[in-house]
Amino acid sequence: MTPAPPDHEESVIRMFQEVWSSSICQVLSEVSGEEFDSRIPDSDPISGKDELPGIWALFSVSPRLVGEIGLFIPESGAKQLLGLLTRGVPHEAAEHSDHLRDAVAGFFRRLTEVASPILKSETKGEVELEFHDVVPPSWEPAFGFRLEVRGRKTPPLGICVISDERLAKSARAACADRALSLPISEGDKVTPSPVPEKDNIGLLLDIELEATLRFGEREMLLREILSLNSGSVIELDRRVTEPVELLVRGKVVARGDVVVLDGNYALRVTQIASPADRMSSLRN
Repeated sequence: MTPAPPDHEESVIRMFQEVWSSSICQVLSEVSGEEFDSRIPDSDPISGKDELPGIWALFSVSPRLVGEIGLFIPESGAKQLLGLLTRGVPHEAAEHSDHLRDAVAGFFRRLTEVASPILKSETKGEVELEFHDVVPPSWEPAFGFRLEVRGRKTPPLGICVISDERLAKSARAACADRALSLPISEGDKVTPSPVPEKDNIGLLLDIELEATLRFGEREMLLREILSLNSGSVIELDRRVTEPVELLVRGKVVARGDVVVLDGNYALRVTQIASPADRMSSLRN
């Protein structure tokens, strides 16, 4: 196994930790109806495949990133997952059923649907994540990490994620190319205003501001607006893979991905403006 440059390796692992943590929690919440959160347990990096009973899933990634990902859920966590997927059907009775295999495959396919747009946003390119089968990988991992997800009623569920060398290499290149600052268009740029002194900023913190999510825009003629009715479709200028914008007083302060949290829409911030630019939204 070829070691990665330490500066890019940390960025790659952090990116995949964020992608899989967010995706797994969202899909488990959809399956169970309860809220899930995650943490990265304190443990040594994964240097080999765990030779333990459990569930393996194999995914491929292309074209911005190229390679394979293996996801492993040890037996104790696998039983919890199967219980959620079968909604109370005893694990022993359902273990070899077609229904269970379909449920497990459906869970992993849903993971790809949720994780793909997040990877696109993180890498600034086209990324398709595809589920192949519930089988272990044939390769040794280039890197890996452990996640622990927990629901309000579900005990902690351990998950291991590993990558092959091809994916690790392309992910390092993507992280090296990724812009670290928020790209603000010419129309959104503002002249930075001084940030209030520490002693005075507390006076502003309780000011209520209206925050708006902008999915896209479209200029329309008056006749088009008057002809709208129930069922009309309005095409916006932004693709579904592009991040939405968070505006405060008409100024873009952040961008991110739309997620569902407790049945409500929410924004997972992926890009954020500087504190000075965010403070500028307080100006009239």
